[in-house]
Amino acid sequence: MKQVITAKLKLNLSTEQKTLLREVSLAYRDALNYVSQVAFDNNRTSSANKLQKLAYYDIRGEYNLPSQMACNVCRQVGATYRSLWTKVKQSSQHRKQGKTKKGTRA
Repeated sequence: MKQVITAKLKLNLSTEQKTLLREVSLAYRDALNYVSQVAFDNNRTSSANKLQKLAYYDIRGEYNLPSQMACNVCRQVGATYRSLWTKVKQSSQHRKQGKTKKGTRA
């Protein structure tokens, strides 16, 4: 069994560091939203490799993120879409099997 360890940290940042962290956090969020739209526009793809080929240079140029973060954006969006599509398929199967009443109302 895999053990998960969680750590809670308090960062003591200078005003300049707080500003920089906020800027990169917002850029990362905006890049996630952009790649999510790219995924949706490309047949709702969840392939991180395909997303990286489609969006990597845009992420680097438009959002000014370092290469590792740009790659992480594509992987995170791909994993999120993959998880969502799995849940959608499972819900559909459960409805067909009558295991849930959700989504069967007229």
